[in-house]
Amino acid sequence: MKKFIIAGMVLCTLATACRKDNDGSVFGVRPEERMNATLTAYKKQLTGGTNGWKAYLFPDGGYGFGFYFKFGENNRVNMLGDLTPETGQDLAESSYRMGAQQRPSLVFDTYSYIHLLSDPDGRVFGGIFGRGYDSDFEFGYDSTRTDTIFLTGSANKSKMMLVRANAQEETAYAAGGLNTIQNAIYDYVFTHPIMYVTTPDGKKMQTAIVPDSRTFSLIYEEDGAAKTFSVPYAYTLNGIITKEPFKIGNKFYQEVFYDDAKQVLYLKDNGKNVELQPAPGPIFALHVLLGVAYNQLNVSDATQGAFSPNFLTMWKAAKTKMPTTAPNLQLNGVDVIFDPANQQMGLNFKVTQAPNQFTALFVYDYTKSKDGVFTFTMQDVKGDVATVILPAVKPILDKLGVGKYRVDYFSLPGNTQMGQIIGVDDPAFILGGTLR
Repeated sequence: MKKFIIAGMVLCTLATACRKDNDGSVFGVRPEERMNATLTAYKKQLTGGTNGWKAYLFPDGGYGFGFYFKFGENNRVNMLGDLTPETGQDLAESSYRMGAQQRPSLVFDTYSYIHLLSDPDGRVFGGIFGRGYDSDFEFGYDSTRTDTIFLTGSANKSKMMLVRANAQEETAYAAGGLNTIQNAIYDYVFTHPIMYVTTPDGKKMQTAIVPDSRTFSLIYEEDGAAKTFSVPYAYTLNGIITKEPFKIGNKFYQEVFYDDAKQVLYLKDNGKNVELQPAPGPIFALHVLLGVAYNQLNVSDATQGAFSPNFLTMWKAAKTKMPTTAPNLQLNGVDVIFDPANQQMGLNFKVTQAPNQFTALFVYDYTKSKDGVFTFTMQDVKGDVATVILPAVKPILDKLGVGKYRVDYFSLPGNTQMGQIIGVDDPAFILGGTLR
């Protein structure tokens, strides 16, 4: 009996001790205190970057964007971004705070450059209406080191990396360095559309930097077939950085650098520079690169030199037959967009009714043979603008929905980066434009 009494007394003592410490933690520090200490340390790290932070944001919806942030003790942040020429040179101030949702978080809590990527109004900065670029402005901490911070967006799981900047880099950002590198790479890629690197076993891997979609691609041959690898990139002060590393031979890289003095793009390999070599002509067939190295074919009056006579007749007829129910409606061009992941091709007609601009998208499913012969099947017409202009462009739409087609490279004086869609059953039918 004594044993039971003693055991009961011990249990009561333990229970009393538990009740006395009910408001605390078995470790002596409450969870909220530990969180506050963590947030304080993280904020100190951010504000301790006296020259600011280089930032690279990769929204879940694709693309990549480079930023520069300088965080103040007063919860204000100054930023630049590679979104537009203005955001690349005009330092903007907004606010930020350290948050504690399910984990320590960095929150940009007033509208700023970074919010442009999440704006649901596609007229603000493009993207998808209602979604923008599926980006974030609240980020949870994944891991942190002294000079580098890794974060993930709370809503859309965008990935962002912050790297501490030095004094020279801060000066370069303030001088519009993001605009400078974008313009330099755009100009270089436009004049050197086909580049490659040679692997240690002597094989050529074509590289492609596509500024319009901000993608870096590798095209290579494996087991007798062409393979592709594409990854979004953001701009750095010296070139581009990709969302994930890419492999060439047995080595991994994540940055491509631009040397303005030498006018070359290159990789860094243990202190050595590996240059991307311009190719005198195509390395791979164009059908392999559509939707990979090139997002679209831009067709307009400016590319009429790439039209066959019968397509030119259809094009001019479409322009003159634009409906008069909407005054001053004009057809200015069409972007032919390839989406190999979904095996779809879109004709995105560009229409203006000054001062407004509209687009009308017509979508085809396609099949493609191994040697690059396409067959297109048009889906149902959707959208108000598409319905309005359908009678004018229907001959072009119907023509592409019948027969087989192939694609090939083309060039005109002053525009070497062009392509054509050519009828296989009707070789006299050719539409062409600028590859983007």
